[in-house]
Amino acid sequence: MTGTLIRIALRNLLAHQVKSLIVGGILVAGTVLVLFGASALSSMDHAMSQSLTASISGHLQVSAKDAKDKFVLFPSPIDGTEVGEIQNFPKVREALEALPEVAAVVPQGFDYAILFGGNLLDVKLAKLRQFQRDSEVGSAPWLAAKDHVKRIVGLLSKDLGNLEAVLDSSDEGQETRAGIAQVRKAAEPDFWTDFDAKVEDKLVYLENKVARMAIGEDFVFLRYMGTDTAYFRKEFSRFEMVDGQPVPDGKRGIMLNRFAYEERLKHKTARRMDKMRDRLAEGFTLAEDDQLQDWRRQNIKQYKELTWQLDRPAADKVQDILQKELGSDDGDLVTLVREFLSVNDSNFARRYQLFYAEIAEHLLLYKAKVGDVITIRGQGAGGYSKSANVKVYGIFQFRGLEKSMLAGFVNVVDMMSFRDLYGFMTAERIDEIKRLEKQVEVQEIERERAEDLFFGDDSAADEPSEAAAAVSPSDSSFDEFDKVDMKTGGKRWSDSILNHQYNQAEIDGGVVRNAAVILAPGVSESKGAEAVIRVASGLGLQVLNWRKASGMLGDLVSVIYIVLAVAVLGIYGVALFIINNSMVLATIERTREIGTLRAIGMQRRYVLWMFILESLVLGTVFGLIGAGLGSAVVAYVGDFGISAGGNPTVTFLFGGPKLYPSLEAWHMAGALALVALVTLLSTVYPAYLATRVTPLEAMQEADG
Repeated sequence: MTGTLIRIALRNLLAHQVKSLIVGGILVAGTVLVLFGASALSSMDHAMSQSLTASISGHLQVSAKDAKDKFVLFPSPIDGTEVGEIQNFPKVREALEALPEVAAVVPQGFDYAILFGGNLLDVKLAKLRQFQRDSEVGSAPWLAAKDHVKRIVGLLSKDLGNLEAVLDSSDEGQETRAGIAQVRKAAEPDFWTDFDAKVEDKLVYLENKVARMAIGEDFVFLRYMGTDTAYFRKEFSRFEMVDGQPVPDGKRGIMLNRFAYEERLKHKTARRMDKMRDRLAEGFTLAEDDQLQDWRRQNIKQYKELTWQLDRPAADKVQDILQKELGSDDGDLVTLVREFLSVNDSNFARRYQLFYAEIAEHLLLYKAKVGDVITIRGQGAGGYSKSANVKVYGIFQFRGLEKSMLAGFVNVVDMMSFRDLYGFMTAERIDEIKRLEKQVEVQEIERERAEDLFFGDDSAADEPSEAAAAVSPSDSSFDEFDKVDMKTGGKRWSDSILNHQYNQAEIDGGVVRNAAVILAPGVSESKGAEAVIRVASGLGLQVLNWRKASGMLGDLVSVIYIVLAVAVLGIYGVALFIINNSMVLATIERTREIGTLRAIGMQRRYVLWMFILESLVLGTVFGLIGAGLGSAVVAYVGDFGISAGGNPTVTFLFGGPKLYPSLEAWHMAGALALVALVTLLSTVYPAYLATRVTPLEAMQEADG
């Protein structure tokens, strides 16, 4: 009987080919969408998992359960930063790493800091200061550096002369005029004739009176992650060094992310040239692209970023090079530079090559380089500004995420420096405070005496203490730093902590804001999370998987899933409506046929099965066609990849510049099951109507 029903179903489908093709086309489109969407989202989910778990987050994140704000790796502007602290991290690490599901627990802490670099004149004056400290005044390097400063001051004086003409008579305008006059004084030849003889006075004047008038970028924002650098390098597989070396185990230092190094610390003209090269390589043109034209305008307008960095010999050399390149005999370097930067599609490649071959070597290409000791300042937990000197040991990147802004702006600093910036009192800080207190003879005061000492009556002041009586009458004022060597003390302090070797107990023994949990190979995320939660709950910690810890990124993936679900439901909703209506019409048209079959003995359940089989055949045939077509689309796109289009967020979601979708068995099974479900649901009502047809109704229709 089943074979007969299948033959009847096939005959009916062939008899209504137009209807079958319309319905089948909708089913094919839905199947292709489900397969491609599911494979793309599944691949993206896996890629994002790899992006985060192998670079920043680990599989799980643990943080304080009683924190005021929720911990997220990538906070939005409305997310709070009070994520608490993990108390007794060594105990937490020991407890979690004892679990067979856990491979490692890495301490972390995220925050923002400012790198202060000063303007160009500040940098060059600092170089002169160093020569002075090293007793190299009058040497050839000193003379070259001094001549460069003299040239910058001359250019600044000329530039400010144009500003003076438009100043008003307000107090601010008068103050600016006074500053311009001070710069003009420093630009006079007489200022430089006795420079070496009065080097201290001259440098103080330039530092305090002139450098403040030079406009420049004084600071750079850096996002950093404090961590045990040795543990971090070992456990996060996407970490790789590009230049320099990792921070040595147990040492203070910072490793700058290559993306941030290029975007934030590189010379602006050079960086814009790099961006123009990359965008031109993507097929855009200077003749038509607004972004390329904007970068070109900025380079031309901000020519001083290039010309002011050239000392006199370099300026002469660059002028000769540009005259040859441009075929010009113009002796004005500014005019030549502006013309050189006025690139177009035909000459950009040559000028880009010339820029790096002949000009870049004379520029301060990066605000900091490997080997430098930089000062970064952050806001501590109490709201106070905290600073730390850190040595730049190297440049790194997260493999596959080289162009991702989210991963690329995370720099890595040692845990001890992180605690200094956070405001946590390390043991060495406490020792240093005690040493300074001893130097200035600070005395302990009982709490009950404090009020009398600070707010006592005047009679107490009339009776000099023994300590006061011992002071010489000539000492009419008190200098709290009289016994502190302020000139060399700071440098000794900085050198001592940079050279100090910390043991593991010191690294683990301080404040930790959050920690990444790396699961053992082969352990599923759900199983690992269950095991970690059981232990962490007893330690006052909360556990987040990488999706929840990613914050807005995890939400974005959820939104994409919802959009795909809505699209699929829309297509299959249309399919269900059309199939249902078609089957209802078919039932009405086939009343005579159904009645005849009933008259010769077909039971109602067979009529029901006839319609169900008809729908299943329709769904199976076109579902398989859709599955084949969808598989071909996924395979084709998987070979070439879906480009992130240079968007940093999409690059992070894709786990790299391209996403390569792949088809899994459950994608196919799910798509075919969904097709079968839709076709069955669309058949329920028409099949029910068909079972209600009687032989009498069929004969009445025939008589009509």
